[in-house]
Amino acid sequence: MIIKEILKDNDFTNKFEFFKDFKESPYYDKLLDLYDNLDTKALFKSKIHGQAHIERVMLYSMLLSFKYNLDDIDTKIIGTCSSYHDVKRVDDSYDEGHGKRASEVISNFTNLDGDNLQITKAILTSHSIDDKLMKKVIDNYNIKDKKRALFLAKLFKDSDNLDRVRLNDLDEKFLRLDFSKELVNFARKLFERYKDYAI
Repeated sequence: MIIKEILKDNDFTNKFEFFKDFKESPYYDKLLDLYDNLDTKALFKSKIHGQAHIERVMLYSMLLSFKYNLDDIDTKIIGTCSSYHDVKRVDDSYDEGHGKRASEVISNFTNLDGDNLQITKAILTSHSIDDKLMKKVIDNYNIKDKKRALFLAKLFKDSDNLDRVRLNDLDEKFLRLDFSKELVNFARKLFERYKDYAI
């Protein structure tokens, strides 16, 4: 797994002030657990939306979880979404339906249940459609804490969008959270490091 090799490189990670605290936090351990337990066979096979993309999104999602001090359940939700949000892609095109399709199979990859599972499904569904529809999606899943669900949906969408650097198509003004905007340079540098591994 390329990301593990990059994370071992202190010369790289030490260039970013936030990374030292992150590495010493429980969120870093949760990230490593996510990598260790990732079902790579289930991932979409692609140079654009495949494993390398998933590895980076997982990292961004845990960095944002750390920054916003998510509790264990919300961190698990975000980790689940980052790991399996593209499993139902059929190609690399703009495909609004792949998030909904992923939501329909996500229970195969997690033991989340009740409202937490519904939030996970709503996040997956809304990640591949326009932000204006997020609230409607959350309403459709009959989620109790809509404010919580909306924040997590925005956090996850930023995690996924940060990796648009690989497409040279990241416009940071569309990022939703302040810390996401602070991660743009890191996202660019991380993608450059992946190129060292001929990805």
